[in-house]
Amino acid sequence: MSDGVPVKVLIVNDDGQYLAGTATEWEFTDDRTRAKVFDYLGDRVAEQIDLVRRAHGRVWIAVKLDPLEVYEFCDRCGCRMRAFRAYYDGQQFLCADCKNAPPATAEEEK
Repeated sequence: MSDGVPVKVLIVNDDGQYLAGTATEWEFTDDRTRAKVFDYLGDRVAEQIDLVRRAHGRVWIAVKLDPLEVYEFCDRCGCRMRAFRAYYDGQQFLCADCKNAPPATAEEEK
């Protein structure tokens, strides 16, 4: 899954549910629209999936998103949104929730 172009993926568990949530509050959901979008290489998805398999015996797979989907991804929380709902602040694309949330502190970004 690498051609030098970021590959966006969803992570699916062995029950067919999608990984959703944030770095401090993960969950699985049947609702694909709530799924967290990952950069396959940048987020080291293959390594994370392998770690889960070795540590917990669970099978997760990465499902590549169709690059023709007309969605943008929030640079803060990773959620998907229709392109016309994305807010660009000059540095990043944000969903409505992140646009209206106070900026993260340096400690929270770690």
